[in-house]
Amino acid sequence: MNHVIGPVRRLPHIVWALLVFLWALAMSNVRVAWEILTPGFSMTPAIIRVPTATRGGWETTLLANMITMTPGTLSLEVDEDTHDLYVHTLYYTSREAFLADIARLERTLLKATR
Repeated sequence: MNHVIGPVRRLPHIVWALLVFLWALAMSNVRVAWEILTPGFSMTPAIIRVPTATRGGWETTLLANMITMTPGTLSLEVDEDTHDLYVHTLYYTSREAFLADIARLERTLLKATR
């Protein structure tokens, strides 16, 4: 019976993680579309090392895939020892702001998976 209770207990967190991801996906799509459709160039690309709290394996893979599926970001590499990600972004403003966005996504993901 315990094998059923765990996933049921996490269901609200799974739904919330999906909603947070869909919101990030929608906002990123709008930002990239705006960049394409308007004159000028406001991109400031950068590659950032993103420390993660994942345990590796499928948690790290899922986070990296969520980042990659969001327009304007791309997971480039995973550090196998620390599970840190190297992420390319088109819209770098500050390290703190970028890490805060990724941390919000990661927190909701980890609540859904643990």
